[in-house]
Amino acid sequence: MQTSASLTSPDPASEKPDAWLKWLCFATLAWAVLVLQAGGFTTSIRAGMAFLDWPLSNGSINPPGWLTEIDKFAEHSHRLAATGLGLLCLAIATLHYLREPRRGVRLAAYALAGLVILQGGLGGLRVLLDQLNIGGDGNLKAVSFAIGHAVNAQLTIALLAVVAASHTLTWRRANPAPTRERFAAKLAVGAVFTVIIFGAVMRQNHFTSWVTNGSLTELFLPAGDGLPWLMNFLHRAGALVAGLAVIFFAATGERRASRWVPLAILLGIQISLGILSIRLPLNPHVRTIHLVVGAALFSTLCAHAALAHRAGKAQA
Repeated sequence: MQTSASLTSPDPASEKPDAWLKWLCFATLAWAVLVLQAGGFTTSIRAGMAFLDWPLSNGSINPPGWLTEIDKFAEHSHRLAATGLGLLCLAIATLHYLREPRRGVRLAAYALAGLVILQGGLGGLRVLLDQLNIGGDGNLKAVSFAIGHAVNAQLTIALLAVVAASHTLTWRRANPAPTRERFAAKLAVGAVFTVIIFGAVMRQNHFTSWVTNGSLTELFLPAGDGLPWLMNFLHRAGALVAGLAVIFFAATGERRASRWVPLAILLGIQISLGILSIRLPLNPHVRTIHLVVGAALFSTLCAHAALAHRAGKAQA
């Protein structure tokens, strides 16, 4: 995420945000959440290879069976929604070029367009390089691109949230944050992003270790061994550390309710969903919602971190 001075430095601009850019960004952010939900559900039910080709699905934008077979519906609806998201992000970049006077915000919008193009490429390579297409004994290439696709999705939504936040009055009226608050912001963003990476490795490799005996110990010390055990342990232990880092950031500085209330609510929901997701192995919806709420937590955190790194009040 870009939280540097280039993104957050105050340029001469109107005190009133551009309503067109603001609502386009927030509408796109809502659409991005739907795209993530569709992609997460596709992974949860292992439907990523419902079609062996890309960008078309069985050579068509309206492939037979996609409205009646759940795996095809999940994958194709994700592709269609993602195409719409890509077009919206390109529109955001274009309109920022035409209407946005702040150089840092324009650059962030251009970076958003770059991330969404990269996201499409990663998703396509995940399909085209799958073992079902290229043969071989392993599937390391496809899984690697799938992990990159999952992680980049989180970065794309987070940057979109920052760009959207830059068009609010809160952003334009922000005061300089103390060094401790900026450090807490970086610490929290880094910790949560690390947990996201571990979670992506788990999901794309289907490493999740389920809690089978109902003990609290197994929630934090998963069963198994080798790399699957390590990824489960790092994800769960990392979540505890990241949770503390988020609380530390939320309680630092002015402790504004607009910061700590959404972060506290999202963190509590996310922890609860994490516990449920490893106790309900046959329910793909809980794991998908866990992914979506995690993205909401990360993007909200990044927006507040960027706000904390603003160099000062915007000049009218």
